[in-house]
Order: sequence, then structure tokens, then C-alpha cells
Amino acid sequence: MAKGENIYKRKDGRWEGRYPKGRKEDGSIHYGYIYARSYRLVKEQLIEKKAQTTVFYLGSSKKFRGTLGDWANIWLNDIMTPRLKESTYASYSNNLQIHIFPMLGHRPLEKVTPFDMDKLVNQLSSSLSASSIQIVFRILKSCLEAAKERGYIYLNPCERTILPKSQKKTVHALTRKQQKAVEAESMKSEKGLPILLALETGMRIGEICALKWSDIDFEESVIHVQRTKQRIAMPKSSEMRTKIIETVPKTMNADRLIPLSLKVKTALLRCKERSTSEFVVTSSQGSVEPRTVSYRFEQIKKRIGLLNVPFHALRHTFATRCVELGVNIAAISSLLGHSSIKLTLDTYTNSFFEEQRAAIDKLAVL
Repeated sequence: MAKGENIYKRKDGRWEGRYPKGRKEDGSIHYGYIYARSYRLVKEQLIEKKAQTTVFYLGSSKKFRGTLGDWANIWLNDIMTPRLKESTYASYSNNLQIHIFPMLGHRPLEKVTPFDMDKLVNQLSSSLSASSIQIVFRILKSCLEAAKERGYIYLNPCERTILPKSQKKTVHALTRKQQKAVEAESMKSEKGLPILLALETGMRIGEICALKWSDIDFEESVIHVQRTKQRIAMPKSSEMRTKIIETVPKTMNADRLIPLSLKVKTALLRCKERSTSEFVVTSSQGSVEPRTVSYRFEQIKKRIGLLNVPFHALRHTFATRCVELGVNIAAISSLLGHSSIKLTLDTYTNSFFEEQRAAIDKLAVL
């Protein structure tokens, strides 16, 4: 039974790993073999052998002689790939190639210093937002921490780097008047169904695009959110610039059940009568992708004169209406599929303020 590249489980219960050791006189590859009682041990030893056979070691001292780029490629492709979703792998690969390798990829791994980290942050600050810099830096720090754990470097040069603080962007919810106008316009056509779903369920745009009829239990009046769709940027080596993928939800909590309101249930049943697709939201080419839904929302906004409102504001509107109706914070967090109640509180601090004021007013009359 195979598990991972060039790693196999033997009949005697051990795991066997194969790696290219060199070339024979006739040019064919000469392979070396590693045996261990667990897949993980074989995998770790193969990573070391891969480095060793490309002259990244010096004698038996475990001194990595390759560049940061060499190590980052081993870290990403041999260590991280089995643990990452395709979208996350693409993000890591692009950030390494675009933002890290041009400046540090050629530097010997053991010679990368905290000063190099400061220079990198300063350089990135001229073109990226603070939040984007933090994402790039988090990837690099994890990469170097893996090198430190294996004894290739003594200290992680990222440890004491000061990063720019990101300012959280506030996405405002629609007013009740705006919400009614959006709903009224959305219900004029089936193309407005994803907008209605976002307003009435708080689903993310990718979750709506990936929604299938089999995910909806009309008898119980619930939607099971269990997948999402997104367009990801492909690595430079790929022939395609971007690619649409369907994957599991963002977090474990994002796999959830959402009760259906009568308004949404009626709209869905009406749409299902005419549907010939397994997907709820479709186009002439089949299932839709997020930017198609965003375009449809733009058309609706133009018709009602609504400006500067991103699609994500519909999700915020759903959450804000829940807060205004006094819905329990844990219930709101669950409906939104947030990873924690803290995230919900941090995101909707302003919405909860009136509820907090009411609580203080009640205390004052005791």
C-alpha cells in the first residue's frame, strides 16, 4: 500500500522509502532505500537524504549548505504538501516566488539574518498592505522554524522582527431600507437567488456557489454547508494563471447546518422546479464561480443606486440583523461558521454596542 511519493508499506509491516542516490555509469539512476516502522520516520529521513544527495550537507555535521530557496522548496513540496489544501499550497507557493525568493532566495540558508528580515519587511511595505505582509512573513517564519527544528540553523531570524500593524477594515451592514431594496430587486430573477441566500443565511460567496440541491433538506428546512468554491492563483510554473477549485469549508466550524426561512425556502423550491443541474446557482455554462455572482450583485446595485457595497456586506447584514433581534452570540457564531465566538465578537463589536448599552441601562435601575 503506497502512502506519499516513493514511500510504500511492505508486507512485513515496515515502511520503505526510495530516493535517488546518484547515477550509474550508464546514466541510469542509482536508488538508495530507507526502512522504518512508521511512515513519518521514513518521510523525515527521505527529506534529509534528498538534501544530502544534492550536496547540501557537509560531512556528518548536518550543516545545510543550500540556499533559503533550496530549503523553502524542500519544506513546501516534501514536508507541507501532504498537509495543505490545494488553495493553501498555491498561496504559499505564490508568496514564496513573488515576495520572498527575489530578495532572499539566493542567500545561503545559514547566512539569513534578522537584518535580512527587516530589509524584507521594509521592501514589502512599499507595495503590500500590513495584513498582506503579515501573511508573507508567517509563511517564511514557519519555513525557517522547520529548518531550526531539524538543526539546519540555530536561531530563527524571524523571531524578533517587528511587523507593521494592520488596521482592520470595517465592512458596514446594509440599513433595513437598503436591505429591502436589495431583496425586492433580487427576487425579480433567479440570478438574484445568491444575493437572497447571503442576506437570509449569512453564507459566504464561495459556499453559495458550491451549494448543491442534495445539500438542502426541504422537509427539515435546513441547508448543510459542506463545501466551498474559489478561484486560486496558480504557481508561475503552471500553464494556467488561475483555477477554480471546489474544496471543504474554510474551517471545521464552517461545516454547518443553517435553518431556512420561509422566504428562502419558497424561492429555492421555485428555482428547483426549473433546474436541470445538481448545483443550486447556475449559469449557461453550468455551476457559477464567485466572480460571476459578484458581477450579478453589481448589476443589482446599479439598478437600485447602491454604491460601495461589497458582496461580503450581505453576510455582515445577516449577522447585524441577528444581533438587533437579540439572538445569542453563540448561535450567531454557529450560523456564520466562525472558528470561535471571539472572532464573532471581534468582527461585530459595533453591532453589539447597543446591546451592551441596554444592559448598562438595566443595571442602572436596580
